[in-house]
Amino acid sequence: MIKLLLVEDNAVDAQLTQDLLAEWSLNQFEITHASTLSDGLVKLSRGRFDAVLLDLSLPDTHGLSTVTQVLATSPDVPVVVLSGHDDHPLALQALQHGAQDYLVKGDGGTEFLARSILYAIERKKAQERLTYLAQHDQLTGLINRPLFRDRLVHAMARSKRKDQPLAVMLLDLDRFKAVNDTLGHDVGDQLLKEVSKRLLDSVREVDTVARMGGDEFTAILEGISGEDDVLVVAKRIVESIGSPFQIGPHHLSIGVSIGITLYPSDDDNIDELLRHADKAMYAAKQQGGGRFHFHAPAGRSASSEPASRP
Repeated sequence: MIKLLLVEDNAVDAQLTQDLLAEWSLNQFEITHASTLSDGLVKLSRGRFDAVLLDLSLPDTHGLSTVTQVLATSPDVPVVVLSGHDDHPLALQALQHGAQDYLVKGDGGTEFLARSILYAIERKKAQERLTYLAQHDQLTGLINRPLFRDRLVHAMARSKRKDQPLAVMLLDLDRFKAVNDTLGHDVGDQLLKEVSKRLLDSVREVDTVARMGGDEFTAILEGISGEDDVLVVAKRIVESIGSPFQIGPHHLSIGVSIGITLYPSDDDNIDELLRHADKAMYAAKQQGGGRFHFHAPAGRSASSEPASRP
């Protein structure tokens, strides 16, 4: 069953669309009708739909902003524009605004309309898959460096707007190279997957964890009250990664060194923040690893602690 939301104010056109799709024998379409954009957006927010059939001329909106508003409400739902105008430039603009297809009412029959909807659904899935691959590390499933940087920029803006600090962590595994060198990259890859799971388990769902490459990870902790909140998470991560891993027949013990900087106490741009976290991480590693180290903004002393701090 394919669930469609038909946003169309013309009763005759709406009935024609429903009659055409009722004749399609390969798939069943369950159609919900809305005669205004506002009604359609309410239905989108309350239910799940596989696609939206959208007229651009409605009582409460007109033009390409109609597509934009639908996608703002449900960015994952493919939109097929149904227009009364065979307007090629408008069709291209609709696609550029995020629509999956642009159809002219009355052109083609049942098979043309049904296939257009099905193809739009599949194109949207393929698009989402490509977007996911571009933004995530293929080994661990964590977000990658470009998406992490984008999220950090937005997190910094929220921190300033809400007057609420955030922490940036840079994490580097201890003794990981020895695992790769002695047991091979397949074991090393499995170990990285397990490390990723433990990192996610050590933070809140609202926090961000990314793999920057190799055995280096980063994290953003938002909505914290100060350093004490970060201490709790840092200790949890060090203890978690410091616990042995069982990878096949191999019982592996590694550790993690963490560099931390707080924003906006460390009120610099994104590259400086990451550089400060990196510098703090190396300080933790030089002290033997298995610990975390805070970057010290001007006028304040740095601090470094192992996970065993009471």
